[in-house]
This record gives sequence, structure tokens and C-alpha cells, in this order.
Amino acid sequence: MMTIRAEDRGAFMAALDAISETYSEEWKAPTGYLEKANYHTNLARQNVHSTRAAFSYAAALLATGEEKDLKRAEEVLWHVAALQDKDPSNATYGIWSWYMEEPLEKMSPPDWNWADFCGKEILQVLAFHADRITHSLYVYLEETLRHACLSIYRRNMHSGYTNISIMGSYVTLHAGQLLNWPWLFDYAKRRFRKFVEYTRRNNNTFAEYNSATYTTVAIEDLTRIHDNISDPEVKAMAAEMLDVAWRTVSEHFHAPTHQWCGPNARSYTWLAKPGTLSFLEQCLHHSVRLTDWRPESPTEAYDPNALVGQSPRGSFAAGTPFVYDTAWAYINLDCPEKYRAAFTRCATHDVNLGFTTGPSVTSPFDTIAICHMEEAYALGSWATVSAWNQCRNLLGFWGGDKPRFINATILHNLYDFSSGMFTTAQKDGHALLMASMISDGGDTHCNLDMIKDETISAYDLRMRIEIGGAIGSQWTVEGDTAFVTDGGLTIRAKLIGGEMDGMPVRLSVSSPAEDDLALNARPDLHRRFVGEEKRSYLDVVFYSGPEKAIRLSALKSVFCALYMSMDGVPCENASLSVENGVATAGVDAAGHALRVSSPARSVPGKAWKGVAALDGVPFNRIYGLPE
Repeated sequence: MMTIRAEDRGAFMAALDAISETYSEEWKAPTGYLEKANYHTNLARQNVHSTRAAFSYAAALLATGEEKDLKRAEEVLWHVAALQDKDPSNATYGIWSWYMEEPLEKMSPPDWNWADFCGKEILQVLAFHADRITHSLYVYLEETLRHACLSIYRRNMHSGYTNISIMGSYVTLHAGQLLNWPWLFDYAKRRFRKFVEYTRRNNNTFAEYNSATYTTVAIEDLTRIHDNISDPEVKAMAAEMLDVAWRTVSEHFHAPTHQWCGPNARSYTWLAKPGTLSFLEQCLHHSVRLTDWRPESPTEAYDPNALVGQSPRGSFAAGTPFVYDTAWAYINLDCPEKYRAAFTRCATHDVNLGFTTGPSVTSPFDTIAICHMEEAYALGSWATVSAWNQCRNLLGFWGGDKPRFINATILHNLYDFSSGMFTTAQKDGHALLMASMISDGGDTHCNLDMIKDETISAYDLRMRIEIGGAIGSQWTVEGDTAFVTDGGLTIRAKLIGGEMDGMPVRLSVSSPAEDDLALNARPDLHRRFVGEEKRSYLDVVFYSGPEKAIRLSALKSVFCALYMSMDGVPCENASLSVENGVATAGVDAAGHALRVSSPARSVPGKAWKGVAALDGVPFNRIYGLPE
């Protein structure tokens, strides 16, 4: 029998009690509120009962060692395990719907990741509580786990989908070992080895690069592999990948603001969430204070909605609640000693990597991540990337213990446009961005809602530089230049130029309240989460007016170039030209020449190419990628 560690029991029990307060006897699951529309589900703005959360809750109940909790855990497990599609002839074989209120056939579309997410929770029950649950339940859960593993095997997710590649490896490795299923274990070991070899080739980094959300998931599941799998080779590979993950975290954590700097391949917020900072503090064994953790009352502000992942609210480093995740009871989380100093002080440094991701929805195959860190601020960018809302394309932080952020995006109807494309040349705190569009990509998602006939319906289309957090000032525009002084910095931006269907564009400042309310009034959309922090928007508006059909491929032009400096340094020798359908912009700033180019018209994704250069040398050549 496994029970919670003594040093964590207070935090664990406070978190579990908060979840139990939401428990529904009818649904045999905790109740969460789904605040916004999301991918995969048609539900929004209602109470929901998550299948994944139900499994997690049952595993947490078993960890207490209490008989009353055992009874409820068994009730939950019988109920939620029965909701799995167990018919091998179905495409959805082995998975669950997200919410009990919405069966698989009503999702849009079903999420095959649920075999992985739910499978690992079942493993915690079978591996650590086999001596406590009834034999009949054990047999049923074993059967359920086998179905989930066969779904994972049938899908066989590629190594570029980092968190699911690792998670699926863990589930099939542990199930193969636990259930004495040799062929599954052999498959899982080959799969995990393939992932490790892929990561080594990928400049020793994950394709879901520097993701605050999914690097933490990777650390959790790599730790499970390392600690729970007896095979020596598997253990060694897990240790190697854990070092890759922790190196990335330490290199991108900006200690003065307590923020995880960009660029991020996948993220759900801008400012670090309490859950992320709590995870890091837990891994540091509270030797570094990133939250308001107190041993006597560590989860006073626990948010039960975090259970279903629908409250991606940012937080300021000062006054951040410690949010304990009950899954940590099963994981020996530990940040290696050699990386711990990064969480207490910031030494000026750059983290610049070029890598080929292979199949990935987050970026072109060949891409370059740039990050500059110094005491006053941190700034990161991708050399080429889509404006999918989970990408952090140009992301910076400043303001010390009252952090502010700056972020760049391209919006279609005020939501991040997955067919928007950025090319960025960054040196230190200075960046030159080129925004353009492809004609046949995704709309709100890179592959779940593809643009049809190269045509979108739009009442608004714009590029945006947004600032938010503890800001006390707003953008000010003077002609083609904008600036904001706040938090000890003056940030300067300059529109180099741009066009929409042959007509020039200009800078403007828009009202966050007006824009956000317009978006929030549309429940049919995957609403862009804004949060309660202050914001100020600097926009280059391509179109704003009555909703109409826009055939992207028919536009004469759609692009803009903008320079931005965290140091407030003005640029010199700004230039913009269009030749043979390619727009090229250049500036000189702080002793360096920045240049970017991309198609001036909206072209198919396979024809789109962005090029960033520093001092006359293309980034791809600097970082060893094909030109």
C-alpha cells in the first residue's frame, strides 16, 4: 500500500479536501466549471464532470490510506472505467470523452490523448493499491488499461508530439511490466528509445520546446519512468531526458520576475500560472520561494477548477498561492542541484538554438529559438513560427516582483490566427518582426479547423503587440512610432511599413475592454483567455468592419514589418521593399543590422518561407540549418 509522504500530507489533504467539496454523487466525479469554449468539446460556460479528473481523484483518495476514501475511490473507478470505448472496431477504441456530459460521438473531435492521460492514472491504482481494492475491480481496471494501451499502440504517436510521446511510452512501459505483457513492453522500449534518439538529433531539445505546460508534464512522466521501470537502459534514457528538460527550464526561468521566458512552442497563458510556480517550488523542495507557501496552510487559495485545466489565469510573483497537485503524491519530483541557482539569480545570457522538429503542429520543420535574459528583462522569439494561440512568438517580461509581459500575435476576429506567420530577427532586447499569412492553414487551430477554399469570414484582421500584467501605463502612438514607459523600462516600437490588398497600414492603439468584450460575447468561438490583469494593445489593422468573406489568395498583399526594443533604442536606416512577391525589411539597432523577409501575399503553406538575418548572415546559416 502506498500513502502520501509525511512532509507533503498537509498540502495533499488540503488539496484533496477542496476537490472533495465539489464531488457529485450523481456523476461519481468532482465538479468543475468550464469557463470557455475549447478544442475537442462543444460545451462551454457550464458545470462539467471530467473523466480524467475522476481517475485522478480516485488515485488521490487511495493515497490517504483511509477506509472511507477507499470506498468512494472504488465507486468512482467502477463508474469512470465503464465510460471507455471498449469496442476494437471503433476509431475511438480505448479512449474516453473529456466530460461525462458529452459522449465521444458528440465531441469535435474526440481526443485520443485520453488513453494516455487516463491510462497513467489507472496505473497508479494498479501499481500502488492492488492490495486494497477488490479483486473484481482490479481485474476490470486491468482490462480497461489493456484497451487504453492498445489504443496508444494503434495510434503510435510520433516523437515530435513531446508530452504524448513520453506519456504513451510511460503508460505502455509500466503496463507491459506490471501486467507481464512482454510484446507491449518491447514496443514501449523501442518507442521510448526512438523518442530519445529523436531528441538527441533535435539539438538535444524537445520539439514542444520550452513549454511551461508540457515540460512540467514531461518531467513528471520521465520521473515516473525513471523510478517505476526496472529496465536499466530505460532508466538511463529517462535520466538523460530529465536533464534535457531541467536544463531548458533553468535556462529560461527569469528569476527577477519569476517568469518562464519564451519562446514557447506551446503555452496557455502569458504570466506564469500559480500551478507552474508551485510545481517548480515543489521540485526545489521549497528551498526557493516562488509562491506564498506556508507549511501550516500551504493550499489556502487552492482552486478546484484547476482540476480540469480550465482556469489558465496568470499571477504575479508576489502573492501567488501554492497549488498542490495530488498527482505529486506518486512522483518523486526533484530539480537537480546543478540547476537550482537559476531560480534565485539572473546572470545575463542568451539561449539560441536551431533545430529540425520533423512532424509538428507548432512550427515549421526547421526553426530557431532566440532568448535573451538580463536582470531588467527577458525577451524570446522564434525566427519563424505560426501565430497559433499556443505559440508564444515574441514574449518578454520585465518589472521585477510586479511582472509585466509583452507578446506579439496575429488575430482573426480578435482570436489568434493559426495561418498568421511571423518572421523575427532578434538580437538582445531588439527585434524586427514581419507578419504575413498563409492561405490554406488552420484558423483557431493548426489542424482541427482548416481554412476552406482559401477563404475566411472576417470582421477583423490585425497584428497586435500587447502588454499586460502589472502595467500602469498605456501605449502612446506618434505617427509610425509607439512607446510605453512602465516598470522601469521604456519600450519602443516602430512600424516599418505594410500593406493590406495594396493599401498601406498604420499603427493604432485599441481598447482592451472593447475588444475583449466583443470576443467574449461570441460563445461559439474558442474564446481567447484574457484574464483580469491590465492590458494595452498596439495594433496594425489589416481590416476592421462589417463581416465579409476574404479570399486570402486573392489579396494583392497582406504583410507588415515592425521593430521593437525593450531598451527603448530607436532604430536607424529602416527600409522596406517588395520584389518578386517577397517583402523585405531591415533596420540598424544598437550596432547590429536586423533583416527579415517573407511573402508579401498570402500563399499556400508549402510555398511560404520566412528568412531572418543578423548582420547580413541568415539565421539558418548561423545555427546550422538548411537555407
